Amino acid sequence: MTILVVYYLDGKWYGEEAPYKRSGSGWYREYSRIEIPQSKAEIEKFAVQNKYKIEWRGEIPQEVAAASA
Repeated sequence: MTILVVYYLDGKWYGEEAPYKRSGSGWYREYSRIEIPQSKAEIEKFAVQNKYKIEWRGEIPQEVAAASA
């Protein structure tokens, strides 16, 4: 499963795909920015459809956090 790193910055959601890559005897993540939906619910649906595990970074905006509670 690939990691989807999601963060909110200046009124917009950003996503980075971060698959694990093999390096010698260990592993590392290789990040690449991808276009993602612009609502928390749509991001979660997008992640399920594309077999991503979401890793939320930073603070989730108040209106989004209040709507999910």
